[in-house]
Amino acid sequence: MKTLILGSSGKIGKFFVKKNKNLVFTYNKNKILGGIKFNLNKDNINHVINKFNIRKAVILSAYSEPDFCFKNKKKSYRLNVKSTQNIIKTLIKKKIYFFYFSTEFVYDGKNKNYKEISKTKPNTIYGNQKLIVERFIKKNTDNYAIFRISKTYSKKKNEKDFVSEFYNNIKKNITHFKAATDQIFNPIYVQDIVKISNFFLKKEIKGTFNIAGPQPLSRYQCLQILRSKLSKKMQKKITIRKIKLLNFKFIEKRPLNLSLNIKKLQNIYPYELKYFNEL
Repeated sequence: MKTLILGSSGKIGKFFVKKNKNLVFTYNKNKILGGIKFNLNKDNINHVINKFNIRKAVILSAYSEPDFCFKNKKKSYRLNVKSTQNIIKTLIKKKIYFFYFSTEFVYDGKNKNYKEISKTKPNTIYGNQKLIVERFIKKNTDNYAIFRISKTYSKKKNEKDFVSEFYNNIKKNITHFKAATDQIFNPIYVQDIVKISNFFLKKEIKGTFNIAGPQPLSRYQCLQILRSKLSKKMQKKITIRKIKLLNFKFIEKRPLNLSLNIKKLQNIYPYELKYFNEL
């Protein structure tokens, strides 16, 4: 009996990829070694389930860039909602335990310290698409877990996250930065997400969970921490100017304070989560 990881070539999914005979990985455009090509919009999931005797699944596949979802409403809705719902219908029919990667963007960011029972009111197309699927899952099964993921980061300098972006800009001799003081989130180390996922898969834990780091920080505070990791000489070259998120040009208005309460997770997950300053 194997576990299916749908979307293993994405920003988070590729950290799941490892040599394990009990895991089956899928990709669409970006080929991964040992993975199987699978198009969520076109291919039949029954074939994969039957061929590999799948008994658990992780749904990572999505268009996750908010601006892309806004500019491509029909295309993103097809993948993020309709095709994902079709996959979930099959998993439910076959009584397969699964968990679905949702987002912190299901909250509107007008409050703080959101709990899983807090009101969901997304103010982006992307957040709304994720919430539609969440509600579909809850209406049709109880054999699931939903992960509302906060902003992720890794230690690798070539990733597409805000940590890598900072260091890559420095490599390009960019030393002046602007960072919002009013954009708050709980950055979570991507390897912690993998460990949490493995724990959930093993125990088949059910329910909705905020999956986030243990400390809420502003974007400005994060960059200050990253600067402190540089040499003294380099630190003197870096300037970080405080601004408001409204000064950035986004197609949609972005939620501000997405600090998450993770007590529900901490009550069942017995391991420490990495603090951002431990980077």
